[in-house]
Amino acid sequence: MQRSLKIDMTRDKYVERCKQRAFDHLDQGDLKNSVVSLVGNMNARPDCELPHYLATLGASLLTAERCARLEDAH
Repeated sequence: MQRSLKIDMTRDKYVERCKQRAFDHLDQGDLKNSVVSLVGNMNARPDCELPHYLATLGASLLTAERCARLEDAH
């Protein structure tokens, strides 16, 4: 995301854009990039930083998804 967009945009609009980008990845079935996108974009702006536990939750979801795919493969 361009630096000027992070600064010139209101917080609410920025959060909505971050969420929409994450949902776009989900619509493509891409959970990993959805989580990475949301956490990375939100943390790029100091007034939008996510609490650490939410980033940890995202990582846990990715791990659970990977485990489920491995179980399905066997």
